[in-house]
Amino acid sequence: MAAQVIPQYLPRRRGWQMALGEAGVMVLTLSAGLLYRFGHDAPLVLREDAGWRIGLVCALCLLCLYGFDLYECPVLGDWREMWQRLPLALGVLALAMAGLLWMFPDLDVNPRWAVPVLAAAGFTVAGVRCGWLFGVRHLRRREPALVLGAGELADVLYGELCRHGELGWPLAGRLSTPRREDLLALARGAERPWARWLLAAFPGGWEVVPAPVRQHLEAAGCRLEDGAEWYERLSGKVALPAPAPHGSRAEVEPIYAAVEGQVGRAVLARKRLLDALVAGAALVASVPLLLCVAVLVRLDSPGPVIFRQRRVGRGGHTFTLYKFRTMFVNSGNAALPAGLHDPRCTRAGRWLRRLRLDELPQLINILRGEMSLVGPRPFIPEQEAECCRAIPWYEQRWSVLPGATGWAQVNRGYCATLDDNREKLAYDLFYIKHLSLGLDLIILLQTLKVVCLGRGGR
Repeated sequence: MAAQVIPQYLPRRRGWQMALGEAGVMVLTLSAGLLYRFGHDAPLVLREDAGWRIGLVCALCLLCLYGFDLYECPVLGDWREMWQRLPLALGVLALAMAGLLWMFPDLDVNPRWAVPVLAAAGFTVAGVRCGWLFGVRHLRRREPALVLGAGELADVLYGELCRHGELGWPLAGRLSTPRREDLLALARGAERPWARWLLAAFPGGWEVVPAPVRQHLEAAGCRLEDGAEWYERLSGKVALPAPAPHGSRAEVEPIYAAVEGQVGRAVLARKRLLDALVAGAALVASVPLLLCVAVLVRLDSPGPVIFRQRRVGRGGHTFTLYKFRTMFVNSGNAALPAGLHDPRCTRAGRWLRRLRLDELPQLINILRGEMSLVGPRPFIPEQEAECCRAIPWYEQRWSVLPGATGWAQVNRGYCATLDDNREKLAYDLFYIKHLSLGLDLIILLQTLKVVCLGRGGR
C-alpha cells in the first residue's frame, strides 16, 4: 500500500530514502569504529555485545532528526536549515542517551564512547546530505525545468519548484504563452536549448497541443509532463481552481469524474477493520486516563464532562461528535475556532487541547463507524454550508469518513478563514485521491510527532 503513495508524493519519498541511507552509513561508521578499536576481535564484540547498542543509537538519531523535521521539505534541500537544525537534533540525542543511561544503568555504556558516537552521527548525517545534494544538483544540471503557461497553476507550480532544491532541477524559467512556433523553436534548440522537463500548466495540458508538435518535442529529448500532476507530487495538494463567480456547479463536476471511484470498497473495508481494532484497543487501554481526565474536567469548572456537537460526516450526514469539555459553560459561540489564549478555555482545557487529550472520546465515534482514525476533519453544519457556497469541489470531502486526524491537519493545522479552508481542502482531496493504508500510517506517525512536540494545539 505504501508503495502506491510514497512515489506519488516526492518529498515524503525523498525523506524515507534519506533516512535509510543515513541509517546504513551510520551503522557502517560505528562498525568501522569498533573494528579500529578491537581489531580482529571486533566481529565477536559486535555479535555478543555492541550490535544492539549500534542499532539503538541509530534509532535514537533518526528519531531526533525526524523530530526536528530534517526529513521534511524544504529542509532536505536547504543547506542553511540543515546546519541550524542538526546541532539541535544532536543535542537532544545526547540528552536521550544520558537519560537512557540514568534509567537503565545495566546498559553499561562507557561514557567515553558517547562523544565519538555523537561525533560520528553528526559527521555521518552532514556528510551524507552534503554528498547527496552535491550529486543531485550536478547530475541534473543539464536537465532544467521549464514551466509553460500563465495563471494560478503556473504560479504555484513555479513556487514549488523553487522550494524543492533536493530535486536538483535548475529552473529555465517560464513561457507564459506557449504558441506552436515557440514550442517548435524550443525543440529545434534555437531558444532555451537547455530545457528538458516541460511542465504544462495551461488549460487542457498537452492534450490541446497538436500531435506533430508533441512528437517533435519528444524526438528532441524533451520530457512532456503534466503541471497539475507535478504540483501534487511536490506539494501533497490538489491544484484547486479559482472560485466560480456565480457559484456555478459546472466547474464542480470535473473533479467528481476525476476523484470518484478512486476509493475502492476493499480499501475502505480494510480501513474500517483497522479503525475498529485500533479504536477498541485504545479505548480499553486508556480507561484509567479517561477517568483521570474526566475527574480533572469536573473539578476544574462546573458543567458536563463530555462536550457534544453536531458535525458533518460522510455523504453530508450529521452525527454527534464527543470531546472532553475544555471551555466554560455559556462562554460564547462554541463553534468559533479557539485562539492561542482563548478566554473561553478553562485551565485544564488549555492543557487538554495542547496534549490533544480532549479528543480521546472520539474513539467512541470511530467504533460506531461515524469517524475514522484518518480522514478529513469534520466541521459543524453552518461552517460546512458556508464553505460549500464559497469553495468549489468542497462537497468532495464528504466522500470518505471524517477522521480524528488527517493529511490536512498534519500539514496545515488550524483553519480560521475561507482561504485557510480552501488550502486545507486541497490537502483533503489529495488524501482522497491517494487513499491507502500506507498513507494512513504516514499520517499517524506525523500526528504522533505533532502531539509529542506540542505543535498547533489551541
